[in-house]
Amino acid sequence: MSVSAVPVAEIASYIDVLLNIAQFEEDEGGNGLMLDARKPVTRIAAAVNTSFASISGAVDAGAQLLIVHHATWEGIDLTLKPAKEQALQDASVSLYGAHASLDASDDFGNGSMLAPPLGVTVEGRFLPYCGGLAGVYGVCHGTFAEFVRRASDVLGVQVESWESSAKFGRVAIATGGAGMTSMVEEARSLGCDTYLTGEGSMYTKLYAREAGINLVFGTHYATESPGPKALAEHLAGHFGLPWSFIKEDPDIL
Repeated sequence: MSVSAVPVAEIASYIDVLLNIAQFEEDEGGNGLMLDARKPVTRIAAAVNTSFASISGAVDAGAQLLIVHHATWEGIDLTLKPAKEQALQDASVSLYGAHASLDASDDFGNGSMLAPPLGVTVEGRFLPYCGGLAGVYGVCHGTFAEFVRRASDVLGVQVESWESSAKFGRVAIATGGAGMTSMVEEARSLGCDTYLTGEGSMYTKLYAREAGINLVFGTHYATESPGPKALAEHLAGHFGLPWSFIKEDPDIL
């Protein structure tokens, strides 16, 4: 059975509306079509990062469109940014970034995707970020120890955890690098006794202990994999295209 080819612009326009990217701050710089290689799409690839590994993985998979959570940013990739863009261009692979827009999505966001398998019934969103609310919070039954074990199973990593509250039952999820103490405090002010994020610092752990809120680190990568997967799966179904998830080298994550 032959697979139809879909123009990149058509898919990008659909995602723009799906994730409502117009509401997100332009200076965030990680939402929308980052590079148009102008080659019709017969397969979609998804990844967390715009790494050389994800680019080569998309090429090996035969994809013409790479959808990522983390676009290539000059402030992070420095001189590697033009090299990555050139690698994409040379391979005729377009790049679409969904950063703040994906975090804030009720339907495809990382937090929204993680909550159900973690046993969290979402009651609302929190954490203003670039025009949207990046985190979710809600009710979770059982014990903190059970939640930690479940988080390790769901994320596929051995999470780090610190129990600093005798209570458990209201969980905030803010994926990736949402380890700022102000973010933990926002969750606590909403009545949450547990905060799950990807990574944080000594200050995060110290503040959580002294403020009395349970803390779980599930790694930046693992907590931000569900969103790109969910988005790519939806797009593949909508446009009738196959898709692949490109995994990063686990040794550096």
